[in-house]
Amino acid sequence: MKIKHMAGEDESIYERVARLEDEVASLRNEIDVLKGTMRNKIVRYEHKLIKKGKDVQSIID
Repeated sequence: MKIKHMAGEDESIYERVARLEDEVASLRNEIDVLKGTMRNKIVRYEHKLIKKGKDVQSIID
């Protein structure tokens, strides 16, 4: 994440809040992508264990 600029004197509080809300939304999207990736890795790992005949209780729910 890059910080474009620090708040200047001419920037209103509303503009700063809007910019921060955009950054928060962007971070939430990145977290959702990471969560999906981790979920897929766990599912693949559990599937591999099941194929080997191990008893697995899924942690995905």
